[in-house]
Amino acid sequence: MARVVIPDSMFPELVELYNNEGKIAVYDLLRSQYGMKHPYFVLQRIKSCDKFDYDAETDRFAVKSISDADDVFIGLDELCSGQIIEKCHDACISSIDPRNAEMEKLVNELINDRLLTLSRYITMDSASRTILIDQTLLSEDGYRIISH
Repeated sequence: MARVVIPDSMFPELVELYNNEGKIAVYDLLRSQYGMKHPYFVLQRIKSCDKFDYDAETDRFAVKSISDADDVFIGLDELCSGQIIEKCHDACISSIDPRNAEMEKLVNELINDRLLTLSRYITMDSASRTILIDQTLLSEDGYRIISH
């Protein structure tokens, strides 16, 4: 039988049911709709969740209030969603000086041109681990060949 995992996004619905109708109603829902044999562990996950406070005296859950200090740190869910990475990437791109980006682009183009020029004269064969150099074409194009 496949293992049933109740996502954290269902916790508010389960908390509301728990607060309004009690623990038995939550257990019945989890057993009937999801075929869970031990729904106790779902309630333990809700109790250990940082979004809800459980008051044992009143046997009720309450939504935790989030202070401004908590907004400084991101949660694991936000980090894994990828949205934060996109925001950081966009901020980094916008903060780069456009002149530096253009200079970087120019340097990359010059390096690519140099590599294209070299590829006309030099061929590397990785399988046989040899380098083939066309010395006649180099000489015809005005390059001097110096051997060490």
